[in-house]
Amino acid sequence: MIAPSTFAIASRDELWIRGALSESRLMHGHARQHGQTIAASDARDERLVVACNQAIEDARATIAALDARVRVVARATREDDVESVETTITISIGGVSLVTTPADAIADYELLRSLSGSKPTSLRSLPIVWQNGSAAVLLHEAIGHAREHDTKPVAWPEWLSVDAPLVSRRETFRDVPLPRMKHLIATQTGAPFVLPDERIEVQLVAGGSYDPVTDVVTVNVAVSTAGPFTIQRTRTEIAAAISGAAGDPIRYPGVICSREGQELYVASHAPVMITDALT
Repeated sequence: MIAPSTFAIASRDELWIRGALSESRLMHGHARQHGQTIAASDARDERLVVACNQAIEDARATIAALDARVRVVARATREDDVESVETTITISIGGVSLVTTPADAIADYELLRSLSGSKPTSLRSLPIVWQNGSAAVLLHEAIGHAREHDTKPVAWPEWLSVDAPLVSRRETFRDVPLPRMKHLIATQTGAPFVLPDERIEVQLVAGGSYDPVTDVVTVNVAVSTAGPFTIQRTRTEIAAAISGAAGDPIRYPGVICSREGQELYVASHAPVMITDALT
């Protein structure tokens, strides 16, 4: 007989506008799964409520210092007997946003400010250099989501390794747990790296998606030297386009991954990477 599993959560979601608190919402609940049956209620676990409120309080000093639109979410969860607390901060300036944690919020805010006034050139079909760990988003869709859907493998460069294990995760007590990425860390070993004279440099990505029916990956670039643009290619085309990489993995300022309506934070790292033209 399979033992029942339990999941409890307390989550506080706050919206701050230029250092002032605009909204604050608390959500809590409990779910018990036995086989194919899940019994859920909005029961309040006081220990988890205290933990998520403390996490929000710890982040508020940082949030109040940011001249931007900021959403902070603290989640305290208990999966069977394992408790954890996670705080994510979404910072938006001029329609461009990134996701970070309290430890990196100031540095990522300064990065976003530095990129907000950039003047792009015209978009042309050029090699792409993926800066700031942004290649992690491309690989998140092309490798991570493909694994979630158990799709057929494609031939990636031998020098590229991607650690993106799937674990059972859910956003709230109302959701069914699904196999999801907890993190994605891409590394290179002995990769070629020749920086093209003419190139597009990607700094930030707005998001992306993967269609398991067509095997097409979509990546929406938010900030680049050619301005915003969208890539739509099959995984085979993307794998063939990857031509080089350099250095250690760089932390990308966060990925909020959505599947079946469940939004979860995925820590993401990748080296500077080069692809042939994908536009």
